[in-house]
Amino acid sequence: MTTLPTGVPPTPAAPPAAPVRPPDLGTPPCIGVDPGAKWTAAVLRVGDYAEHGWTMGPIDRRGVLDSAALDDVDDWYAIQRYMVKMLTGLDQLVDYATDRYGAVRVGVETPKVPVGYQPNSRLANRLPMGEWLLPKLFTAAVIGAYPASRLVLPDKLGRRPATEYPRELRGTRPPGWGPNEARRGERDHERAAYDIAGLAAVMP
Repeated sequence: MTTLPTGVPPTPAAPPAAPVRPPDLGTPPCIGVDPGAKWTAAVLRVGDYAEHGWTMGPIDRRGVLDSAALDDVDDWYAIQRYMVKMLTGLDQLVDYATDRYGAVRVGVETPKVPVGYQPNSRLANRLPMGEWLLPKLFTAAVIGAYPASRLVLPDKLGRRPATEYPRELRGTRPPGWGPNEARRGERDHERAAYDIAGLAAVMP
C-alpha cells in the first residue's frame, strides 16, 4: 500500500462494505483508470454494472484541492502529491474489489505523444505539454504499481451519449461513491474509466 507523506491528507473512506453483487456475466471484475492532466478517474466495473468510482484532482502543499497545482510540469513535488493521492485511492479500490470478488483486473488508458511532439515532425506543438505529459506520467505510475495492468489505447473513451451508460454514471452519483472533485462535477472521466474497464476485462 502507498504511504502518505507528511502534509498530504488521506483520501476519502474506502467504498461501502457490502454493495449488491451484480450477476456474473463472464468477464472479470475490472477497474478502469482514466488519467488526465487535471483529473483522474477510476471505476470498478463488473459486467455492465458500475459498482464504485471516483474522480480526483491535484492538491497544493497544504493538501487543499487546487486545479492549478500541476500547471508547472517541472514541479515534481506537486506531481508526487498527486500520484500518491491517486495511487492511494486506487489501492483502496483494488483492496475492496479483491476482498469482494477474490481478484480484480486493472486497466489503464495509455495516452500517445501528440504528432507535433514526435521526432522529425514539422507540425507546431500547439497542445500544452502538461496536457499529454502528465497523463503519460500517471499511466506509468499505475503500471508501476500494478504491472499486470491491461493497456488500453485512446479511442473516444467516455464519449458515447450519456444515455448509453448505466445510470450509476449519469446524473446523481450513487451514495457511497468516492469523491468527484472535477470543478463542475463532470462525469466524463468516470465514463471513460468505465469504457477502459470494459475493454480491459476482455483482453487476454
